[in-house]
Amino acid sequence: MIRSAFLFALLAHTVAFAEDAPAAAPAADPELLKQAEDKSIEKYRSPFEALSESTIGLASRSVLFDWRKSTVLLGGTAAQLLELNNFYSTRVGGFVRVPFGNLTAELAVTWVFTQGSDSSQKLSLTPYRQAGRPPRLEIDINFAYALIEGVGTPRLGLLPTAELVFSVNAGIRYLYYPNALGSSTALEVTGAIFAPKITQREINYLERVRLPGMQVDGQRYGVMAGFSMQLYFRTGIFFEPRVMVAIPVFAAATSSSLGWWWELSASLGIAL
Repeated sequence: MIRSAFLFALLAHTVAFAEDAPAAAPAADPELLKQAEDKSIEKYRSPFEALSESTIGLASRSVLFDWRKSTVLLGGTAAQLLELNNFYSTRVGGFVRVPFGNLTAELAVTWVFTQGSDSSQKLSLTPYRQAGRPPRLEIDINFAYALIEGVGTPRLGLLPTAELVFSVNAGIRYLYYPNALGSSTALEVTGAIFAPKITQREINYLERVRLPGMQVDGQRYGVMAGFSMQLYFRTGIFFEPRVMVAIPVFAAATSSSLGWWWELSASLGIAL
């Protein structure tokens, strides 16, 4: 009797719970979902293939001072020529530069001071001579192309942050010896100043002014190549150490015996 009453109560409770349970939600109609879809940005959509073949953004670089936008760069330079002989040659002069994007063109005018040494004095007491060049004016046309660029922050707090530009350099150099042509005619002067080798008239004059122990080198033009590091500060002032090497392109035509030699220079200027 008790067992029957318990089964009856359990069945009644199950039926009551089924009546109280919420009805299942009807299935969503695909047509209604399609009508409710937001199409306000439909015109801005593009397939992935089109996006992968187009530019979707631009990357910017950190620039402390944009030297490319400068009109002109002016400055002075000093250099030591390592001609691998017993004479000391020092260059002092100025330059003007014009940037063309990553390329910079330079026109420089410098005066070269040449001095002897104890070794050259001793050499002058012998029948032997060493190739060298007396004091002269040099005109350079150089080009620099920026290879690596970035902003550098020095560890020392006394030094300001600078824009560092590592460049490859190449140029041609013209050597002029004042008064070497003497009383030559205008036609002779014109022909001499463009000749790759200095004339015999110039050699005769330079024999009187050359340093003891020196044999005057006959090369008038030089080809230079090397690397430089420009440090541009926020104010537009820049400092540049540069290492160049002379390439003996005209050595065979001018009977030059100087060969390969080095030039170490430092420049200070301002970008306007």
